Amino acid sequence: MFEALDETAPQGVRYLVFELDDGEFIHIVGERHVVGEGNGASGLTGLAAFEAFTRNHAERRSTPVQRSPARIIGNYHVLEAGKAG
Repeated sequence: MFEALDETAPQGVRYLVFELDDGEFIHIVGERHVVGEGNGASGLTGLAAFEAFTRNHAERRSTPVQRSPARIIGNYHVLEAGKAG
């Protein structure tokens, strides 16, 4: 995924992955969409690498996927464009 993101450099996409001690992964995705730009497609999910990564995903998971929207309320030198507020 990271190699594909480096190659395509989609505008407004931020992607961060943590691996926990128990082997679980946390994927954090941030996308900035500008009204009137593009077709509304995601710069991440539109990648062939993302399609390959998610193929047979259910077979590799130990727990159900949990998705939750979030907003940044503070960022200290972790996310390039993140700002509180």
